[in-house]
Amino acid sequence: MEEQTQPTRTPKPKKKKWRWLKWLLALIVIGLAAGGGYEYYQIHQTASKVFSNSAKVDKKLREGKPITIMTLGIDSGALGRKNWGAGNTDSIEVITVNPKKKTVRMTAISRDIPIKVKVDGGHTYVKLNAAYSLGGVKETKKQLEDLLGIKIDYYASVNMGVLEKVVNAVGGVTVNNSFAFTYEGHHFKKGKQHLNGSQALKYARMRYDDPRGDYGRQYRQQQILEAVINKFKQNGSISVANKLLKAAGDGVRTDLPVKAVATLYTKYSPALSNVKIDHLQGLSATIDGTSFQAVTPTEINRVSKAIRKSLGQKPIHVVNTETKLYNYAVQNGYDGVNNLEFTLPNGAQYNTVVSN
Repeated sequence: MEEQTQPTRTPKPKKKKWRWLKWLLALIVIGLAAGGGYEYYQIHQTASKVFSNSAKVDKKLREGKPITIMTLGIDSGALGRKNWGAGNTDSIEVITVNPKKKTVRMTAISRDIPIKVKVDGGHTYVKLNAAYSLGGVKETKKQLEDLLGIKIDYYASVNMGVLEKVVNAVGGVTVNNSFAFTYEGHHFKKGKQHLNGSQALKYARMRYDDPRGDYGRQYRQQQILEAVINKFKQNGSISVANKLLKAAGDGVRTDLPVKAVATLYTKYSPALSNVKIDHLQGLSATIDGTSFQAVTPTEINRVSKAIRKSLGQKPIHVVNTETKLYNYAVQNGYDGVNNLEFTLPNGAQYNTVVSN
C-alpha cells in the first residue's frame, strides 16, 4: 500500500514540464511483450522491478475484459524515496483498454481541477494534483472515480527521470512539427524530424511560444507517444523490450501483476493498433489568487460518457463535488472569461482546513 501523508500545506506545484510522460506508461504497461510474446520470461527479472510481484492474476485480466488504468507522473523524485506521498502529481491520465474492440483510449485530466479532500479536523479544497500528497494512490484513485463516474482497475506511476532513456531505448522518434521554434538551445524546424531523448524532452516541454498554450504542448506530447508506440510496434523484440524495461526500472511502478505480462500480450496488446486520444477541457479560474482549471458539468459528463463507452458501459449522469462547485461559482458570478474568481462554498479558502 502507498504510504500516505497529510501535510498541513500542499507543496507548491512545479512547472508542468512532464505531463506527457504518463503517455509512455501505456506502452510500457500494455505493449511490453508485443515483440516477444511468451518469451517474456527471458526478461522476467527486469519486469519484476516495474510490475507487482503479486501472484494473483484477477478474473478480469484472465478473461480479457476491458480495463482502466490510472497513470500518474510524480514530481517527488526517484521511486526509491521512502516517502512517496511527499510530492504532487505533475500529470494524471485515465487509460482504458478494450481488447474486444481492439481500442486504447487515453484521456488527460487536468491536475489543476479544484477538489474537496477529507483531512484531519475536516476537509480542504486543493488542486487534484495534491490528492497524491494528501492520500497517495488511494486518494487520487478515489477522486478520479468520483470525478468521472468510473471504476479504476489498476494504477501506474512514473517519476521524472525516465523520459530520455525511454525515447532512446527505441532509437529516437520522428515527429512532424507544425511550426518552427527554438527551445533550450535547440532549433526545431517545421516539418518532419528525428529526435533523440534529450531533444524529445525539449520538444514536449515548450509551451509559451505556442499560440495554443498548454494544449499545444499536449498535442506535441501526444505526437511523441504515438511515435514511440509505432517505433516499438515496428521494431519490437525481446532486446528492445528489455531496453525499455531497464529504462523504466527505476522510474515506473504498477500494481499490474508481473505474471499477467503474457496475458497482456495475448489479450490486450492488439488494442495498440487503435489508440484514441482525448482530454478533459477546463476553463481558467482563480481561487484566492491561485490559478485553477474549472470544468463544466457538461464537459465532465462528456468525458465520462466517452470513457464508459470505450469500456462497453452505459453512460450515467455525473453529479459530484466538482459539478456542485462549478454551479456554485457560476451562481456567484464566475464565467471563465470575464470573471475568473471561483468562489468556494461557505467562505472556504484554498488549502485551508474547514471543520465539518
